[in-house]
Amino acid sequence: MSQRLQGKGLEMRRIGGSKKERGTSLIEMLIALLVLTIGLVGSVAVVGVAIGSNSRSKKDTTSTALAEMVISRISSVPVGGGVSTVTITDCANNNLTIATTGATTGSGANLTSAGKVDFSQSFSSVTANYAMPYTVCGVNTGTKTVYDVRWNIKSIGSPAKTEFVVVGARSMDTSGTALQRASSVNIRTIVGNDGN
Repeated sequence: MSQRLQGKGLEMRRIGGSKKERGTSLIEMLIALLVLTIGLVGSVAVVGVAIGSNSRSKKDTTSTALAEMVISRISSVPVGGGVSTVTITDCANNNLTIATTGATTGSGANLTSAGKVDFSQSFSSVTANYAMPYTVCGVNTGTKTVYDVRWNIKSIGSPAKTEFVVVGARSMDTSGTALQRASSVNIRTIVGNDGN
């Protein structure tokens, strides 16, 4: 049953059914599903990037806190006051020694030309008590992360009453090897404490 409709010079042909189409075609549904799938995949990718950024930020924050803690311990000892080390304990009950004395050429970890701790130097070749593998325990999860913390102390003046301290920290992998791609935090300060 077919009819011809005419109006304003246009010819329209209707074959059975009503004037308006109802529902959506299979192609329209496939296009809608494709758009929805692309949107969901994009959302999952954004969540993955956010989780990775959150993990890096957490490690950078912890590295900063550890570097600040070492500087605080070094600052608490009077320059030239006769005390050469302090001891701290990490969450794994490791007693770690922090050397607090410097030399006019610098003592401890090597520094780069930019004045940062040189993490290309092997951990074992850093002067004793100027580097430590510090373990941080997760409060809720109980996970343990080890950080490579190193420092260099340069005495200023004669007799030395001031020291220039550079502390660097970064996360290590589970085998205790510093991660090559892990970013390091470096903090520099001048410590002046004559013991009076």
